[in-house]
Amino acid sequence: MIIRRLCTSTGIAFADVSMLVAHGHGLGAMKIARTCLESAINVEYLCLEPTEYRDFLDWGLIEQCRKVEYMRKYMPGKLANLDPKMVADTEKRYQAVRPRFLVANSKKRLRQSWCRLNLRERAIRANFEGMYSSVYALSSELSHGSFGGLVQHVENIVEGKSQPAIPPSIVGCSQALQTAHYCTFRAVQTLTLLKEIDSTPPLNDLKNDYDYAWQEGRKAAIS
Repeated sequence: MIIRRLCTSTGIAFADVSMLVAHGHGLGAMKIARTCLESAINVEYLCLEPTEYRDFLDWGLIEQCRKVEYMRKYMPGKLANLDPKMVADTEKRYQAVRPRFLVANSKKRLRQSWCRLNLRERAIRANFEGMYSSVYALSSELSHGSFGGLVQHVENIVEGKSQPAIPPSIVGCSQALQTAHYCTFRAVQTLTLLKEIDSTPPLNDLKNDYDYAWQEGRKAAIS
């Protein structure tokens, strides 16, 4: 079920990217392409490491408890409207799984993610290293509002002055669309392998479509 939902999330992100690209919002699409990439990497990684499903699921309790703490501090009125038994159960289950997510040699500090490997390490393990290296840093700069992200918004330099990529613009469109297309193909491929049935259209046709669309692209074709 988790694999299917992650694959569905990847496909929905592809649709989101496509809509933004169609309206010339390529840099906005790049931010969602990052989400698409993360979902696709997690799909492949969990297929390779099925013993980590439990950590993936139980990390949800860490996230839920953080939300409860946020509400306790900033939204006490809304917290009071929640079922006390549900809140208590969430906190009890959180305490049960918390030790698994502690940083090594620490009794208090939690690690940053459900997995001991960071996303780059998972990408390498899942054969996504090329796509990760090409996309993740750029999309992170945009998401974090760093100087690198601001530079990506420059479309032209006229008389020594930068001109921003104001939508509609083609800046970022190609890379965002290719990233989401690649990730979605990988997700479909994984589902066909798990279910031992072909997709509709057939997987080979989808591969040919990708290779045809991006044969001039900088990223490696699907192997």
